[in-house]
Amino acid sequence: MKKKLWALSSVCAAVVMLQACGGSGGSNPFAGLPAPAPAPAPAPAPAPEPEPPKPDPLAKAPADVKMTWFGITNWHYQIGDKGVMLDGEVVNGGRSANAAAVTKALDTLISGVEGNSVDVVLLGHVHPDHSIQLPEWAKQTGKKVYAPPAACTTLVGTHGIPADQCVGLKGGEVIALDEFTNIHAVRWVHSVSCDEFSNGTGGPETFGFLFVTRIKSGQTLSWFVSDSGAGGPDLTTPRKVTTTVDGQQVTTTYGSPIENLKAALKAQGLSGFEVWQGGPESRMVYQARTVIPEFDVKLFMPHHLNSRSAGGQPFDLTYGMHYAYSEDDQPKLKQFLAAVEVPQMYPTNYWDAWRYGADGVKAIPNPKMKAAYGLPESGPGPGKLFPNPRAGDLECVYD
Repeated sequence: MKKKLWALSSVCAAVVMLQACGGSGGSNPFAGLPAPAPAPAPAPAPAPEPEPPKPDPLAKAPADVKMTWFGITNWHYQIGDKGVMLDGEVVNGGRSANAAAVTKALDTLISGVEGNSVDVVLLGHVHPDHSIQLPEWAKQTGKKVYAPPAACTTLVGTHGIPADQCVGLKGGEVIALDEFTNIHAVRWVHSVSCDEFSNGTGGPETFGFLFVTRIKSGQTLSWFVSDSGAGGPDLTTPRKVTTTVDGQQVTTTYGSPIENLKAALKAQGLSGFEVWQGGPESRMVYQARTVIPEFDVKLFMPHHLNSRSAGGQPFDLTYGMHYAYSEDDQPKLKQFLAAVEVPQMYPTNYWDAWRYGADGVKAIPNPKMKAAYGLPESGPGPGKLFPNPRAGDLECVYD
């Protein structure tokens, strides 16, 4: 009996005497003890690393395009960090390039506004009011020139420009300015007089240029500039060019101007363009009746202005425009554009500028460039304006 009491006492000792021994046989000797701590919950799986943000494909795209007109058909387009110049005839006189005049114009373009540049030079056709200064533009910029083959032959053979600096155009070339902007060379047609019709062989080889650019907003801007052009059947007749190859005359037939422009647009996935900068200063209604409805043009910006003397005052950038552009000088054009609800937007002086962006084309101040020539910040001057010497002779009977 004593041994059993010892054994029981041993059990009591094992439970550290937390419960009195000798109770009923069904009592839990561990009753009253704190519950064991729950097992720790497994650590949560680490959250997946967030994917890095995808780069914005339009982060480096231009916000808009600055367009500057500086005489006749001279345009400078600053598209982001790339600058493109058309024609550049800043003298319109003499038979050879004027280095000092080109230097002044180039300095005005690239230093007049921060970030401006000239990276590509375009020429629409070879004529004194467009192409005399081309050799100096090529020399002073050192940039690639895209021009009719005859111009490249002169640049290389007469002026020593490297052959690879000038591309002789045939039409259909695409100049990839950068990942956002393409320039399409479009074989066009030179203007003809009222009593003429171009059968596709008359006049110098002429090219227009279709610009298409994506901007930061995601929109596509499109404009077509031509420094000459006839209308009606001249735009729908295939161009034929005859050259001499190994003593034999070879005739090459190219597409009609309208078909060539359609092809350039199709290559960009477009059927039309927004802005038309059209020339020349005469017979515009004949062109407009074909081009505007065919390509759903939204804005007409006439150029090829002030290439002729007026009041004894020849072309001179420091004089300012010597005759104003007036819609009333071309009443048929004015009437047609009003009927199709296409507005005109045109300069009042050299170095006028516009901003083309998501909200369309807007005139903007250009004081630095104008100051370089002593021109007022807005409006004509400083020279006196005269009547257009061709007023009344700009439209034909059958236009």
